[in-house]
Amino acid sequence: MNYSAIAVRYAKALFSLAKEKNALSKVKDDMAQIISVSEQDEVFNRFLENPVLPFSKKNEIFDKIFKQADKLTLDFIHLVTQKRREHFLKQMALDFLNLYKIEKGIKTVHFASVTKINDTVRKEIKDIIKNSFNAETELIETTDENLVGGFIIRIDDLQYDASVAKQLEHIKREIVK
Repeated sequence: MNYSAIAVRYAKALFSLAKEKNALSKVKDDMAQIISVSEQDEVFNRFLENPVLPFSKKNEIFDKIFKQADKLTLDFIHLVTQKRREHFLKQMALDFLNLYKIEKGIKTVHFASVTKINDTVRKEIKDIIKNSFNAETELIETTDENLVGGFIIRIDDLQYDASVAKQLEHIKREIVK
């Protein structure tokens, strides 16, 4: 079976239920916390993948880790654990967040430059995206010294590369021809 399909199915089910119960925002925060914990704690990831630990013990541990989580989220985690799908939990959370962004019209924008950008530039980027795509913006900034200068901006499948490194590469190809 396609394992990504498993995560998508669970995420869609949770999304539908959270929307129905008007708990979308709280569950979204819980899913973001699950992602954060799984990205920062390797012990947590090994715990998720441990096939020997009984699901009742895993649920006790989940209840302690996510004690601030919404009841719907905890019930979902318990179901996932009972079905022995907890190793897909991070992917389920990621898929849930993607569904949430689509529902709320939020675009994820990846912006890479040599240095950190200031608040004025950040606001300008968000305003341009909002006007161009009629969507709210989640801006993910990275710094990359290999760009030499300029920037790269990626929105969904679109990418605009205005880096000096790309321009130098283009000039090099023209000279070689």
